[in-house]
Amino acid sequence: MSSTSTSATSAAAFPAKKPSVQQPKWYEPSDKSSTKPKLKIYNSLTRTKNDFHPIKPGHITWYSCGPTVYDHSHMGHARNYVSTDICRRILQDYFGYNVLFIQNVTDIDDKIIIAARQQHLFEEKIASQYRDVKEVLDLTRTSLKYYVKKNLPEFKGDVEKDFVTWSQSIPNFEEVKKEKPKFPMYVKAVVRAINAINDENISYHSFLDDVKDVAVVYLDKEYGASVTEPSIFKKLPLYWENKFNEDMSKLNVLSPSITTRVSEYVPDIIDYVDKIISNGYAYATEDGSVYFDTVKYEHSKHDYAKLQPWNKGDMSLINDGEGSLSLGNSKRSPSDFALWKASKPGEPAWDSKWGKGRPGWHIECSVMASDITGSQMDIHSGGVDLCFPHHDNELAQSEAYFDNNQWVNYFMHNGHLHIQGQKMSKSLKNFITINDALKDFSSRQLRFVFALCPWNKPLDFKDSLISEVMSIESTFSKFFTNVRALNNEYKHKVENGEYISKRIGENEKQLYAELSKAQDDVDAAFNDNLASGDAIKCLVELVSKSNNYIQLATTSKSELRIEALLSVTSWISKILNILGFQSRPDKLGWVDESSSEGVGSTEEVAMPYVKALAQFRDQVRNLAIKKADLKEFLTASDTIRADLINLNVSLDDRPDGNALVKFLNESEKQSLLNQQEAKVKQQAEKEAKRKEQEALKAKKEAEKLAQSKIPPNEVFKNDPLYKEFDEMGIPTIDSKGEEISKSMKKKLMKQYQQQERLHNEYLKSIGEPS
Repeated sequence: MSSTSTSATSAAAFPAKKPSVQQPKWYEPSDKSSTKPKLKIYNSLTRTKNDFHPIKPGHITWYSCGPTVYDHSHMGHARNYVSTDICRRILQDYFGYNVLFIQNVTDIDDKIIIAARQQHLFEEKIASQYRDVKEVLDLTRTSLKYYVKKNLPEFKGDVEKDFVTWSQSIPNFEEVKKEKPKFPMYVKAVVRAINAINDENISYHSFLDDVKDVAVVYLDKEYGASVTEPSIFKKLPLYWENKFNEDMSKLNVLSPSITTRVSEYVPDIIDYVDKIISNGYAYATEDGSVYFDTVKYEHSKHDYAKLQPWNKGDMSLINDGEGSLSLGNSKRSPSDFALWKASKPGEPAWDSKWGKGRPGWHIECSVMASDITGSQMDIHSGGVDLCFPHHDNELAQSEAYFDNNQWVNYFMHNGHLHIQGQKMSKSLKNFITINDALKDFSSRQLRFVFALCPWNKPLDFKDSLISEVMSIESTFSKFFTNVRALNNEYKHKVENGEYISKRIGENEKQLYAELSKAQDDVDAAFNDNLASGDAIKCLVELVSKSNNYIQLATTSKSELRIEALLSVTSWISKILNILGFQSRPDKLGWVDESSSEGVGSTEEVAMPYVKALAQFRDQVRNLAIKKADLKEFLTASDTIRADLINLNVSLDDRPDGNALVKFLNESEKQSLLNQQEAKVKQQAEKEAKRKEQEALKAKKEAEKLAQSKIPPNEVFKNDPLYKEFDEMGIPTIDSKGEEISKSMKKKLMKQYQQQERLHNEYLKSIGEPS
């Protein structure tokens, strides 16, 4: 074989190597994340906003102080738990954290023990023993005297005869109230009981309601020590725990991830207290109680009263935190607080190495939270009134137990709630229950109240805030209704095969730019201490911009691009849903709170609308047959429009002659009905005024006609001011016998001439010579 053929064969067997293919260069986008705001949360431990750094990335452990269940939940609780719920939702649904949310139920406490005991004694000693007012009067009078002696020692007279007058004439009432906050409550209870005693027509049931507050205090003093059955102390807190949960459900507050009850943690509490003693920060006393040693704790590596150091040593706060059933006689320092209380007769008790007793208030949260979160947690929350001593004592106990320096990284305290400037208190019995508040306001309106105010600031539930809430709610509702109507109209056109351009113009581009800006602004608001109020204001502004877009498209007759509006609306719904305002499945607004849950058959749903349409058709047909005036057709059109409003449908006229169909919620329907009613009333008033003016005009014309019939020479004859007249009938002598002056004669002559002209016109009108 030749070399040439050998070379060709070799080339065929081994083809030339292809040039390597390289991936084209990718230009990495510049990192602009440094411009994005960082999440900051107001921290009571620093009294400033701190960058938020969870212990475990992507996860948050959160313990919230739950209710002490012995009475109705009130608006102060609503403020606390709804505001906390909003913060929780933002962290988990906006920022994407996995939140383990723990909340306790305090079902062992001095207030609960007293309330349970008193309720039991009232039912046993009075409600089940007597059947009418006369039978229980003597016991009531004895109770009343004891109540006044115990709580109002300032009063020295006869209770039934003199107390009411005395209570109404206290000169320095406000000063007394400041010094003794429960004073008004005591006075109110006594006055109410006295009025019941003096009311001869009062029913037995009402009598018991009115005297209960004074009667139970005396019963507890006499028989309280005899109440020992454990079930009595479980029955009342369980009842109010269930009521609390019902209230939270009505307010759309998320359930805790974990709920803890003090009564289920008593063995753990005993062990926890024992370890604090072993660590050298607590001591047992001879009566079987255990106290935390605040002096020893402060002289170690720890700090006491981290949250409110200025309240350290405030005995009124310390004593209130200890509870009214505490002994505290053997404490080493007045600032020391009970970890374990020796139980007295009439109090629930558990066995411990120190004797029979029960947990102190502060220790319960330390034990329950530590059981789940361990030696450190991300967030602890509660009302600002719990800062000292409750939360400060929690911190001390827990850090003494773990012997560390920071049990909680972020303490979030909700601000106080005032109603029209007045602070509420369950212990002072001057509160509005959540159930009562929901009779006047919807759950959504209450959530708006709390969402608009910074969670850590005081909130005054006053008229101006309510007006703002109503306005904002109406703004969102009208916008959602409008967008859904426009979307339905768009769908109808598509279903009918109508061509609709998808190209966006400058107006749409501007709306998308407004949406992008709102998204950045809401992000900044949420990063700045979870500022839900600022976020809502951003949404309201975006709604305004969107309404301007709709108005521009309507008035200029340019085609509206529904996609742009749907993008805006679904994002607004998403943010509102994050804040706890439940959105519709289509993401075009929120769920109508007033809508009925059940949906009937197609016939049941359609019948009212079909009936209204059939009546309109009959009316128009009959008008056409009789060739009625066009005004009657317009009247028929107005009638069907009014009828549809009652069926939650609005027809909005537009410049192009096509009505926009809107489905209304109950509040929007009522608003339009009110407008209709006002319009009808206005028209009725206008018609009444017109008739009144016509009647007045007719009266004046009748009077003028009657006047015109009088001949000029007779016009003064019946006037009692004059006695004698000349040949023309003009007065010459008045009724006093004095001659008429020249100036008066001139005036009388002018009147004569006016009457002469008027009478001549009358004669001319009836065809007689003047």
